[in-house]
Amino acid sequence: MFVGRRKELSLLEEAYTSKKGELVVIYGRRRIGKSCLVQNFTQGKKNVFSFEALENETTQKQITHFAQQLQKQTNDPLLGSVDLKKWENLFYYLTERTLALLPENNGREKTVLFFDEFQWMAVGRSRLVSLLKFFWDNFWKEKNIMLILCGSIASFMVKKVLRSKALYGRTTLEILLKGLNPTDSLSLLQHRRSNEETIKYIMVFGGVPKYFEQINTNQSFNQNMNQLCFSSQGIMVHEVDRIFYNQFRQAKTYLRIVNLLENRIHSMGEISEKLKIPSGGGLKLYLDNLELAEIIRSYTPLDRSETSKFKKYMLCDEYLLFYFKYIKPNIKTINESTSKKKFETLTGDSFNSWLGFSFERFCLKYSGALARIMNFEDEVLLASPFFGRNDKKFQIDLIYKRADKVITICEIKHQNKKISTKIIPEMERKCSLFNAPRGYVVEKALISLYGPDESLKNAEYFHHIVTLGDIFKNISIKGYQVTL
Repeated sequence: MFVGRRKELSLLEEAYTSKKGELVVIYGRRRIGKSCLVQNFTQGKKNVFSFEALENETTQKQITHFAQQLQKQTNDPLLGSVDLKKWENLFYYLTERTLALLPENNGREKTVLFFDEFQWMAVGRSRLVSLLKFFWDNFWKEKNIMLILCGSIASFMVKKVLRSKALYGRTTLEILLKGLNPTDSLSLLQHRRSNEETIKYIMVFGGVPKYFEQINTNQSFNQNMNQLCFSSQGIMVHEVDRIFYNQFRQAKTYLRIVNLLENRIHSMGEISEKLKIPSGGGLKLYLDNLELAEIIRSYTPLDRSETSKFKKYMLCDEYLLFYFKYIKPNIKTINESTSKKKFETLTGDSFNSWLGFSFERFCLKYSGALARIMNFEDEVLLASPFFGRNDKKFQIDLIYKRADKVITICEIKHQNKKISTKIIPEMERKCSLFNAPRGYVVEKALISLYGPDESLKNAEYFHHIVTLGDIFKNISIKGYQVTL
């Protein structure tokens, strides 16, 4: 079932109907739906050549596999009997085939070349990128070709492709594909589960389509969690190994960093000190790669610049947060116990508290969309959590610094009831401890599942109120970037 991705499909169609060659780069984490997006886009189009790479194989095996796929798509028996050993020979043959198609449509329709999991095809090296540059410049660019390079290792796709000297200035469209927004996640469940259940799935699985496809919509949240995450055969139990060991060469070092960020936010200096990793280029490279993979996210303090050493890092991947809290410590029980209610037993009363922290992270992730709901999206300069320096108990879940000289302080509550006036003293304490920049006005916002009760509503204390209904009605994340 394919849902959402309307903006991304529109961008691809716009590129397809242009009158020039288009070089498109699509990247995003594993399971996010990149291949499905391109397959949906190319459906019904005539001249499409698709090539999927083999994971962790040598260059020669990649070439052989590419040739086999090309032979199948061109129905050329000769190609199957030729032992090709170089990418150049394959690309010359591919070029002849694609150019031969041009007279059939008089150049009106593009020929699409789709290279899936490109980082495996290139075996993590730059040579294939340089070779593509040669064929793009000399054969494909002027022949109405649409070349789509798709990959799940963001560090390679960004550093070796988008920022490479070979393809610099040649990419015409860049799409960073992210998780489905809440409304589309609900659609993927065919609207058979409630908003309350859907937000729980989002807070555990992060809107990753492949994960949502595993959910049985005829069963409850607890039943699905037991089957997917707390069964020895559960598809999610060993997902972390696939995330790290397929994504990073030094997986153990990356896991150490992520484990440290599991429970709290840290600066680079704190990470360096605790893990004994030099805070120079080595640690920064690890953090940059984790952030490109959307596993962690950095936040700049309200009163600091983007380059500040006080920048803080937080684990933001929803499933990793859930895994390190509940699955990893209980992996032996999960593998050995025959109980069908291990989710309830192993999470216990702590799960509601965990949902509260997860809801805060959800709101941070969708801070731009929440600002849109509150009608100040265009004014936002910065959105981040805020921690008081002299009082460890002083924390603001989400704070906005706005161009219109307003600071919006958000209180985020994940409670299965409406919020009462008891929240006012707590909010007043935070506002009194927070020193707003000179010339700024402070506004207060409440983000919760069901909004205020009558007493709090009548108090007219909050300037902005956002509920779960507003979130499912209005949120759509801008999961793309465009380069022209």
